[in-house]
Amino acid sequence: MCDMLVTLDDLLDNVHILTCSTRSISDIAEELGTEEGAIINPIMCTVNGQPVLIMMAGDKACDPSQVSRVLNLHGPVMMMAHDQIVQLTGSGVEALYPVELAERIPTILDASLKRFNLLYSRAGCARCLIATSFSELSRLTDGVISYAVASPTWHPHMSTN
Repeated sequence: MCDMLVTLDDLLDNVHILTCSTRSISDIAEELGTEEGAIINPIMCTVNGQPVLIMMAGDKACDPSQVSRVLNLHGPVMMMAHDQIVQLTGSGVEALYPVELAERIPTILDASLKRFNLLYSRAGCARCLIATSFSELSRLTDGVISYAVASPTWHPHMSTN
């Protein structure tokens, strides 16, 4: 028998329901009383047509020049359009559950997420977030941890499909 029993109450303690579904990362961070970087920003792109998930800190941008290198893939890196994300995942990026998605596609974890004891990730609907730690996120996603993929600003050369 397991020494540690996880109850429904334990799981529900990790789920946060936002007051509004269409919120910016700064609004979400303010509502949760945390820093923007602790809010995971899932980025969906392709490398030479292959879908890739990047789990970025909410206060960082993705450096597309590093995505293919981190995963040892070759070809252009392009942001996925909303309709492509819906076709692949069944929902828009605002309602992704990145942990489940990571089981199906290559995933990169922004190492700058390690700065935070508690991270917040979308949990399958636009208003739901789940709280987790970086070590748990790494274990659940089996993502490649990268110090190179984060940039302090958006890169305009990352094109859209």
